[in-house]
Amino acid sequence: MRRLFGIGAITGLLVAITSICFAATNLNSSRSNIYRVTYDTEVVSPAQASALLADLDKLGPADEATLKRWLPATLKKHGVRADRVKKIVVLPASNTRKTITIIFLRNPADEAQAIAVSDEGAPGKKSTTK
Repeated sequence: MRRLFGIGAITGLLVAITSICFAATNLNSSRSNIYRVTYDTEVVSPAQASALLADLDKLGPADEATLKRWLPATLKKHGVRADRVKKIVVLPASNTRKTITIIFLRNPADEAQAIAVSDEGAPGKKSTTK
């Protein structure tokens, strides 16, 4: 009986340790929080943004130049009209911002405000109006 209890205790510990290791690996392997997309709803619909984020997750972490080459074709693939997106801004991850932020602008003059709204640490007017 004592031997059976010892084997059961060891097995239970091994199962617990293994499940903790798999949970940590799964959390660290998740790429769903790499990118953040900010967009004007007249340019990109929420469904198009979701599809774009899924494709970005498949792409994985990328630098600004790679994203600027990759995004126009992907936007077209998801039905976003190129004539509506006047400027694409890519803000790389930093110490204050852990995600790569991509901003789709209809009016390039709105860039400063879009950056201020999308990044809480950035200076500038943070208007919530459209």
